[in-house]
Formats: sequence, structure tokens, C-alpha cells
Amino acid sequence: MRCFLALLPLIGLLTFGAPSSAAEPLPQPKGAVILTVTGRIEQTNAPGQARFDRDMLEALGKASFVTGSEVSEKPQLFEGVPLRAVLERVGAHGTVIKASALNDYAAPIPFEDLRFEPILAMKVDGQVLTVRDKGPLWVVYPRDAHEVLHDVRYYARSVWQLNRLHVE
Repeated sequence: MRCFLALLPLIGLLTFGAPSSAAEPLPQPKGAVILTVTGRIEQTNAPGQARFDRDMLEALGKASFVTGSEVSEKPQLFEGVPLRAVLERVGAHGTVIKASALNDYAAPIPFEDLRFEPILAMKVDGQVLTVRDKGPLWVVYPRDAHEVLHDVRYYARSVWQLNRLHVE
């Protein structure tokens, strides 16, 4: 019986999943805010907003892949945070993410695109993205891993100079 009782917490994790980080309060950014998430979210750190600095995003986990893009003739190494991790952290619930850039370009990203594991790139080929180089963030899909991503629909969703996400 003791063995069974000792295993209960583990069984609960396996059955119901790990506790969501969205339940933890979202801290205040200490550095410059590079991403603001609004809309149908549960966690905020400003009225109606979840604001992230670079360190907060990096703390959500890192992801990287080498892939081609519509703006380069050769594959590049993209490093950043999984878009899924950002959405999970704020407790996003919706069907579409409106990704907006510094110049107000916006593109809708359907939640089903998360199956491709796009990232919010912060570095390309080891270099931190600046506004001049498509930063501070760039939505990047691993297009070389999925033939379907070689399509203008996904190119339009690869928003560079990203600074806002709105969950609808």
C-alpha cells in the first residue's frame, strides 16, 4: 500500500500532465520589452497584456533548426523559443494568433500551425537579431523539414521584426 501511495503523484502527472506554467504568475520584465501578447490569455503582467523581455523568453526553453527561408539563398541556423511555449506560458486559448511587426505588418497564424513547431527566432547563424536584421523576433517555420511549408501562405506568416501577438 505504501508503494502505491508513493506512486500517486507520479501517476497523476502521467494521467493529467505536468502542472502548467501558465498557473504561475508571470513576472515583470526587467529588461526592454520585445514581445507583447494580448487577447485570449490567462496570464498577464500588465493590464490585458503579457510582456516579455529577452531573458523571460529564453527562460521558456530554446529551440533551433537549420532551414532555408524566403530571404536567403542558403539554409541558416535559427535559434529562439518555441512559439508553443510562449502560448502555453500565457495560457492562450483561441484558434488564430495575429502576429504583428514593428511596421504594423500583420499575419494570422492558425493554431494548427503549431504542429510544425515554429519558433520565435532571436538569433540567425549565431548572431542576435537586431531591428536592422529582421529582429528583435522572427517567426520561423522549419520549412525544409516539411514540403508543405514551401508555400506563400507560410512565407506570409513568417513575420520578422515581430513585437506583438494577439490571440483570437
